[in-house]
Amino acid sequence: MDLHRTMHAQQAPDVYAGKSCEGIAPRWIGSAEGDKDGPGEVGTDGVISLSARTFPPGTIVEVREPMCPQCGEVPHDAGDLPDGHGGWFTHWKCGCDFDWRKFALDTYL
Repeated sequence: MDLHRTMHAQQAPDVYAGKSCEGIAPRWIGSAEGDKDGPGEVGTDGVISLSARTFPPGTIVEVREPMCPQCGEVPHDAGDLPDGHGGWFTHWKCGCDFDWRKFALDTYL
């Protein structure tokens, strides 16, 4: 059976986050078939929910994560320090010294 792509979302961080606009905050940017305004922020508080009732049998949800261009690993969040606002710093780390913060700034700024 052929599948038709009707939705798309990408974790595209807000690289102007915080009061000083120098922070990086995770967020989903996406669109669905028929959106007239184009891609925009989706989900609630960084969480995307999909109800199985909304989609017909055979619908596929796929998550694809970036691999480090140097070591080939998918990064993980190594942040374990409080951010001072009730949350935690996000610190993406892989098996080498690739700078994921710089990647985010270069890609989404």
